[in-house]
Amino acid sequence: MKYILLIFFFALLSGCQTTSSEPGITGDTEFTASDPEYGFVPHKPIKLGGFLRGSKYEGSHIDYFQSLTGPNGEPVEVKRLGSCCPFEDKSMLFGGGMLDKYELSYRGQKKPVTIYVNLYQFEAPKAPQGFTLL
Repeated sequence: MKYILLIFFFALLSGCQTTSSEPGITGDTEFTASDPEYGFVPHKPIKLGGFLRGSKYEGSHIDYFQSLTGPNGEPVEVKRLGSCCPFEDKSMLFGGGMLDKYELSYRGQKKPVTIYVNLYQFEAPKAPQGFTLL
């Protein structure tokens, strides 16, 4: 079953890419953030929600990371670095929360990058610049 899913994933990957006018760059810019700081700084985290049980977005961070690719469709390795960066939000049960830091890397990348993720709040996520979403 695992191999069937892998084959399906790569079939989707090859069939869903679009080309841009910039040589060597593929992917759909509709799903890539226009803000160069999106995800890369604590005050502009990727809001994936679902951390609290019962949320309809529970597990959305897993789907997000499985859909994230490098700029040319490379598989992305994701490593959780831990929690950081407390934030306040009066609408939340405890008045705020903590962000999570993740390291993203793919073959051919010069050096891994760190992104910030908010697992409490949800907004339709985009890929940080330099990455694409399937």
